[in-house]
Amino acid sequence: MSLISYDSDFMGIISRIADLAWLNILCFIFCIPIVTSGAAVTAKYYTAMKLEKGEAPGVTRAFFHSFKQNFIQDLKITLILVLVYAFFAVDWYLVYKSDSMGYLVIGMLGIFTLMVGMTTFCIFPLIARFEMKTIEAFRNALVFGVAHFPRVLLGVFLAVIPYFIGIWYYKWAWLIWLFIYCMALYYNARFFIKKFDKLEEQAFGPKEEILTPEQKANMEGGYEELKPLRFDKPVEETEETVEETKEEISGEAEEE
Repeated sequence: MSLISYDSDFMGIISRIADLAWLNILCFIFCIPIVTSGAAVTAKYYTAMKLEKGEAPGVTRAFFHSFKQNFIQDLKITLILVLVYAFFAVDWYLVYKSDSMGYLVIGMLGIFTLMVGMTTFCIFPLIARFEMKTIEAFRNALVFGVAHFPRVLLGVFLAVIPYFIGIWYYKWAWLIWLFIYCMALYYNARFFIKKFDKLEEQAFGPKEEILTPEQKANMEGGYEELKPLRFDKPVEETEETVEETKEEISGEAEEE
């Protein structure tokens, strides 16, 4: 097989890199209006997880599908986070200007800032995968971040470090940013898929049992599988299944 043939492993790698690069560029463009940044990041992770699972019908198509689907909830989350970050920015400014702040106060402020950063890192992939209320999304993101602290901390570090490197190598800042973000998105998508699949099985049971008939039918379209159920309510399908089982048992009893 030729190295540059369409179905070669080398071209597969190049294609994946191009997809991740375009996905990051799309996300960056739609993050420019700050209020749409949450929907853009959610769409980025949704599409990246679909790509990793081999289910995305197209990067741009999947991105805009998720962007539109989650826009309202992501807008609420983004506005809340903007207010929270503004509050912490003022606090750190006061710490910088003041000489009388104790180490305990600075340490506590650092811990709370880190918790907010971890929650921000986890909340949008959670929204991309599960359906949940906004308050539950914040709670679950914080719990998930604490439960996987080292890996989430690495993700937060990779999200921030390109901007600091760009200060010294500003001529190549965009290329450094794109390279690190493509690498981070690839490994983050794999990480979230692995942990979310395990979480799904613990909460709802084996994968094939938790999808509703409508979601199973929609899987061929390449969109619905990543959001199988409401994360906070296991579902209506269970009640329907119980009723169907009762009818089958009564039917068998009548036949006997």
